[in-house]
Amino acid sequence: MNLQINPELDIEQIAANFQSQGKIRIDNFLTTESAESILDCLKNYTAWHLAYSDAQGQPVRLDSTQVAQLSQEQEQQIMTELHQRASANYQYMYKFFPIIDAIKDGLITDNSMLYEIATFLNNTAFIKTARQITGVNTLVKMDPQATLYERNHFLNMHDDMGDQRETEDSSVRRFAVVLGFTKNWSYNWGGQTNFFDGVGAAAAESWYPCFNSLTIFQVPRLHSVGYVTPFADKGRYSLTGWLRDDPTVIREDLEDN
Repeated sequence: MNLQINPELDIEQIAANFQSQGKIRIDNFLTTESAESILDCLKNYTAWHLAYSDAQGQPVRLDSTQVAQLSQEQEQQIMTELHQRASANYQYMYKFFPIIDAIKDGLITDNSMLYEIATFLNNTAFIKTARQITGVNTLVKMDPQATLYERNHFLNMHDDMGDQRETEDSSVRRFAVVLGFTKNWSYNWGGQTNFFDGVGAAAAESWYPCFNSLTIFQVPRLHSVGYVTPFADKGRYSLTGWLRDDPTVIREDLEDN
C-alpha cells in the first residue's frame, strides 16, 4: 500500500511546539490505514532478532534463527547475567529487525512492507516534514529499524551518541525518531520513554507507548526505555532510528543545491 502522513496535521503548530522544547510526540501522525498496515507487518511478518549488551556494554546480536534455537535455560542465563550488570551499568535487551541492513543484503524484496517502510521514511514527503518540524534543512535520510520490547526488556539511560554506524558513514545523527504502533498499553507494564535533564536528576518526564504516534527529539539527550514488567501481556512495537545529515548526499527532490 501507499503509506501516508495524516494530511490533517498542523505542521506549523507542531514545529513551533518542537522548537520550544527540542522534543515532541505527534499523535495520529499517519493515516489510520497506514498505521494499521505497519502494525500488521510488525506483529505477523517480521522475523525478530535479539539485541542485548555484554559485560562491557557492547552489543550482542542474535538473528531470528539463533533466537529460535535458544533453550529456556540459555534465555534465563542471559537474562540473569544481564540484570545483574544492569543495576549499575549501561545495559539493554530488546528485539529488533535491521531493515536497512536487510535491504542491502537482499533479504527483503522491494514489494514487501518492510521495504516500503524504509522507502517511506526516506521519501520526499517524510524528510520534508521532518525538516519543517525540526527547522533543520540539511536532513537527508533516516535509518529505520523495527523494535519490539517484550517482558523483561529494557534500555538503560543513554544519550544516543555512543553507538554510531560504520566508520565510513559520513552522516551525523541529529534527531532520534520513534514511530509507535502499540495499542492499549497499560501504565502498569513499564516500557515508557523517560527523558532526564541530567545524571542524578530528581525526576524524569515519561511518555508511554501508544498507537500511531511520532516522537522526535534532538540528540544528544539523556533518555531510557523503562523495564517491561513480567506481567505485560503484549509487546511494545515501534520503528526507531535517527534523522541524519550527510554532506555527501544531495536531495534534488527537496531542491538542495
